[in-house]
Amino acid sequence: MKNITLYLVVTGTTYFNQLDRFQGWSGTPLTTAGQQTSQTVGQHLKTVKFDTAFASDTSRGAQTGQAILAAQSAAPKLQLKAALRSPFYGGFEGFEQSAVWSGFATKLGYPSVEAFEADQTPTEIQNLIHDHDADGLAENGLEFWQRYKAGLDQVTAATPNHGSALVIIDSFALRTFLAQTTEVQPTAQRLANSAVTILSQVGDQFTLAAN
Repeated sequence: MKNITLYLVVTGTTYFNQLDRFQGWSGTPLTTAGQQTSQTVGQHLKTVKFDTAFASDTSRGAQTGQAILAAQSAAPKLQLKAALRSPFYGGFEGFEQSAVWSGFATKLGYPSVEAFEADQTPTEIQNLIHDHDADGLAENGLEFWQRYKAGLDQVTAATPNHGSALVIIDSFALRTFLAQTTEVQPTAQRLANSAVTILSQVGDQFTLAAN
């Protein structure tokens, strides 16, 4: 039974983050601030010996991972995997998020967007996007998790027993990951750009480490 440590780092801030836009398979590069905070994370983690490093094949994933690994004295190659992309939002890609969430909250009878978001699981939110995508392209919650889990399985397989893996992750993917594998209700701080979450993985069991 393999025992590894996962360092999950949320991507640095992008221009789509700054503009409050959906960015699943689309997106924009890191802002200057996003690059700087990614470099700061790299300095904080420079004493960690990463055996493997993974990110999605998006520009934000690659830029964040490269900025962090630049601080390592002997960094592993950053492996870019399409399976580790955030959900595909289909026709919602690039749309203003606040307007979409407000529309869903009103349609479902919630008194506020905050009440809507607090009551919906990540899977339910992705299902809503899938069901309301006029283009019929968005992934549903199960499709996203099955794809992402396959990407995580590649991380597990490539990382040696008792090794450490750097995984660059989007905030929605992190929220889904924690919902699927732990009982942790992530705070806004944990989901923020450049936040670091450390998980201990033993077999198929995941435990949040203090960090």
